[in-house]
Amino acid sequence: MVKKILSILAWVITGAALIVLFVYAHKGFTNAPLQGVVFNLERQGDKGFVEKDTMIANIEDLCGIRNHASIGSVDLMKIQKLLSNSPWIESSSAFIGLNDTLMISAKEYIPIVRIFNKKGQSVYVTRDGAILPSNKTYTPRLIIASGNFEFPTSDSSAQLSDTSYAESGISETLAITKAVLADDFLRGSIGQIYRNERKQYEIMVNSLPARVIVGDTVNIKQKMSRLHTLLEKHSGTDELLGYKTLDLRYNNQIVCTKK
Repeated sequence: MVKKILSILAWVITGAALIVLFVYAHKGFTNAPLQGVVFNLERQGDKGFVEKDTMIANIEDLCGIRNHASIGSVDLMKIQKLLSNSPWIESSSAFIGLNDTLMISAKEYIPIVRIFNKKGQSVYVTRDGAILPSNKTYTPRLIIASGNFEFPTSDSSAQLSDTSYAESGISETLAITKAVLADDFLRGSIGQIYRNERKQYEIMVNSLPARVIVGDTVNIKQKMSRLHTLLEKHSGTDELLGYKTLDLRYNNQIVCTKK
């Protein structure tokens, strides 16, 4: 019985000692100065929408690293809000690493098309339908869409599901863009999409003067497949240069109109 009591007492003392050590260790950790900021940004290529150096400087100012602020004074919620407020950052996380360094990971949105409205204002659209504002310092090389588009622009990101974009034509343009990018041959041949006054769609093939009439996005994959077959068949020839339009709106055929 005495041995059992002594055993329990030993465990209690050990537990209390561990708690005291943890408290002191935690206190020492939170009082230690923050050593630096590591910002890992996932994106395509070396350049992108987010100005990495500016973002790091803003984070350092926010956490007071120049004033040798302690780890305990770092407000991770404010830092997360700063990252979330960037319209070009899709997701992010922030935590204090074991080396007393603020570790930040962020993923930049990847747009696949840039669309201009009738006022000459533009937005970028991702494959998943995120709508991003334009950026003065970075212009990626993408398919360009223009013409009869009406949609609002802002300094923040939005979603294609928002009601303000319901009749904008962005959804149809995104469907056409995806169909083009899914075809390796067309990916390098098509650079522009146009929406006319009747809200019908046309695409411009590089080095080809003919207007390629898509119409709507019904059976868009089949339309792009027919166009692929036609362009590949006459690749390296001048035969298609004599046509004014190539119309994809008809089932299982392309109606060509000469100049």
